[in-house]
Amino acid sequence: MAANREALNQQLQQIVNSLKEQGILDSQFLMVHSLKEDNNPFFLAELIPMFCNNVQTTLRDLNRTIEKEPVNFHDMNELTMKIKGCTSSIGARRLALACVTLWRAVDNKNKDGCISALNGIRQEYQTLRSSLDRIVELERRIVSHQA
Repeated sequence: MAANREALNQQLQQIVNSLKEQGILDSQFLMVHSLKEDNNPFFLAELIPMFCNNVQTTLRDLNRTIEKEPVNFHDMNELTMKIKGCTSSIGARRLALACVTLWRAVDNKNKDGCISALNGIRQEYQTLRSSLDRIVELERRIVSHQA
């Protein structure tokens, strides 16, 4: 049982290292992962779905805001800062960088630039989401081997 748990931990570490090398995650993710405690071993497995829900909700709100005429760039700015804050706090580096691109388009009041940047954010989110889903699955398997 301990050997299997160790193998799962190694697999998890390899995935995280690969994601860091690709620039998808940064060292903030490692810090967040280290917050897992014995009394809450599911911390990361609970945090990631909350993060994903927040990003999805904010993306939906961004899409609704950009579709309205005239575009409310103040609301776009607020939503952009919200999604960037989420991504930075969990260590989603490439997604955070994509948010900077959106922020610049919002700052320039460039609707076409915003639409293009939102497409980039959606693409980065999908890449990140599939990786985070694998991490959550491994985290749950690791914790179940500790019981």
